[in-house]
Amino acid sequence: MWTKKNNTKISSWSARLAAADPGRTRLHQAARITISVLSSVLTMIWLTSILGIAFTPAILAGVVGLLTLLLVNDDTERQKKMTTLLLVLSSIIALSISTWLGSLPYVTDVLFLMVIFFAYYTQHYGFRYFGIFMVAFLSIYFSTLLNLHPDDLPGFILGILVGGAYSYIYHFQLFRNRPKKQLMRSMSSFHIQTNLTLDLVLEGIADPTPNRLRIFLLKRDVRKLNEYAQVISSQLTSTKPGEIWDGIDAEQLRLYVFDAEMLIETLYPAVKRLKEMHALEHNEVRRLLYKVVESIRDAEVLRSHDIIGNLKQTETVIAELKLQVAHLRLSNPENKDWLWLIRRIESIANHLVDSSEELGKRRIANIEESERLEDAEEVKQENAKKEEDESIKQPRLATRKAMQAIVAGVAAIVLGYFLSPAHQYWVLLSAFVVLLGTDTVGMTLQKASQRSLGTIFGAIAGFGLAHLLAGQIILELVALFCCIFMAFYLLSISYAMMMFWMTMLIAIMYDFILGGITEQILMARVFDTLAGAFIGFLAAALIYPRKTGEKVAETAEDFLNQLSDYVSDYLNSFVASDKEYDFTNQAFGIDEQMRKITEDARPLRNRPAILARSGIERWLTVLTAINYFAKHLLASTNRNNRAQMISGTEDTVMLIKYALTHNIQTLLRLLKGETGIYLYNLNKQRERIEGLSENLTHEDIEVKKFVNDLYYIWRINQSLLVLGKELGSIKNRDASTEELLN
Repeated sequence: MWTKKNNTKISSWSARLAAADPGRTRLHQAARITISVLSSVLTMIWLTSILGIAFTPAILAGVVGLLTLLLVNDDTERQKKMTTLLLVLSSIIALSISTWLGSLPYVTDVLFLMVIFFAYYTQHYGFRYFGIFMVAFLSIYFSTLLNLHPDDLPGFILGILVGGAYSYIYHFQLFRNRPKKQLMRSMSSFHIQTNLTLDLVLEGIADPTPNRLRIFLLKRDVRKLNEYAQVISSQLTSTKPGEIWDGIDAEQLRLYVFDAEMLIETLYPAVKRLKEMHALEHNEVRRLLYKVVESIRDAEVLRSHDIIGNLKQTETVIAELKLQVAHLRLSNPENKDWLWLIRRIESIANHLVDSSEELGKRRIANIEESERLEDAEEVKQENAKKEEDESIKQPRLATRKAMQAIVAGVAAIVLGYFLSPAHQYWVLLSAFVVLLGTDTVGMTLQKASQRSLGTIFGAIAGFGLAHLLAGQIILELVALFCCIFMAFYLLSISYAMMMFWMTMLIAIMYDFILGGITEQILMARVFDTLAGAFIGFLAAALIYPRKTGEKVAETAEDFLNQLSDYVSDYLNSFVASDKEYDFTNQAFGIDEQMRKITEDARPLRNRPAILARSGIERWLTVLTAINYFAKHLLASTNRNNRAQMISGTEDTVMLIKYALTHNIQTLLRLLKGETGIYLYNLNKQRERIEGLSENLTHEDIEVKKFVNDLYYIWRINQSLLVLGKELGSIKNRDASTEELLN
């Protein structure tokens, strides 16, 4: 028994490890960077030994090999190759100018300030230009750190060329990005994470006692699953799944992923609520619910050619559950208080079965992916509009960032001469990096804090490791490359952890370059990092500051605009049932905007409680609820065929649409600071539709489903009213045709 339990734990942890990196993108990137740096350094060590010169060019070769992989993210392979070449040329030119002119007073300071200013200012023209000046900055920094002379240039230029060459080979030849494999691995991670979450749900169904730890783990796993679904959705924009799984198109696979995610999101709160209402004390309900979840977990949707056969058991159990629900409803009217939760699970499980069967049919029939020219053109126009809007905002943002950087640069250089005359540009480097990729004061403070913490603990660990490995070159090289791998593997997860490993890397590298690491050098490095981080934060806070709340409001505007289009299309689908709507992409788009809001709001949420005056938690709670309700519109019982409308409600549905559009637009005005405006409630419209449905006979069940389909519309509008109250709207009004049309 002990062995079996331990084997289960080991299996669970190995599965979580396998699913932790969707598409293995982090592993791929970290491995490629590490191998490129390793190849560059070892090759240059060999060349320097042959040429009889110092080995320090090997370090620069590694840095160039790293940067030319990290900073290249153009759209096409041709553009990526051009950027790689430009980065190598930038490094050679910057290193040469700094080395030739570095002996002149203040020339290096001026070079640094020019490079910093143009690095941020030219972001308007593309990230490529930022990368060019960033490489130039680090090349100048390297020249000053080693106090290079013109005679040293040939060896270091050779190092730059070697680093660039290996970067090119690994990026475009040996370790090329393979979108098909990434999509396959992402789907594998998604399935593993789905099954792990379903295992927890099964534990919850089998165990009658509430368990807070299980609920916490379920919430965490649902968040992860949502992230994986977003990764897959983004990959489907550039990868055709039909080339991997015959006959499956992007739209159908996206719908399947959405259904699986929605089932999980519905299951865990439903099971929790059923326990609280003692519904799982009905043995037959608990048994059938367990079998439904278990059969879904065991179905191999994309890993087997017999998809339809694997889902037969699920269909059978769902049918049994449906009959049991009907029996319980008739036997005891009080059961209706919780039976709707079972019906909800049954409904979404049926959606997953339907979308899974559609995948199976397409694979069997080997249907070629259809080209949706009209949709593609709409997406193209939409993206062009977004790019145009961004180009309007970006010059102002780029200029503001450049001004912050130049002021921070001057202050950092001046302070650097006082704190560390021997390494006066350490402060500058820290200030430069802290401002990188931060749009608001809160984000800059957060990054400065993470950088400081990572540097402090990394310095302690790095100092100890450098002393432990002192003189053992092989072990130091192994540790160096382990630090590089860990830093870039964890980069997208935690900036603080990335800085921890980078500081350890720097400690070992200084041991190479400077011939040994001392407590004084390491302490100076820590203090300079803290000073640079503080200067970067002050620059962001004082020079054209942009508050985190403003950024969150902008992202919320995008969320609400997408919500408005989505809800309008949903309501239109009842009236114009012959028109096709791409609800799946719209739902994923809204979900992605919600993720951005949460990310942008993180600096406000991480404040100490005494400073948390923004009410951001209430905002996020309401917006999260709206996002949840919006996704459930797509998971309605009649997604594939719109429910039949109750006769005479066409005008009411259109009135609901106009009211929702008005309310969303009013929220956008409230976000911009307007006051004294109102929102519409939909109480009368809901009463009318639900009142008419009560008069329908049992044979009109298809019409009654129309009421169910509108349930989450009411919930969305209620949430909009709550958010409007938080933002300062006046008393709500009843929606009327005359007001809305006027």
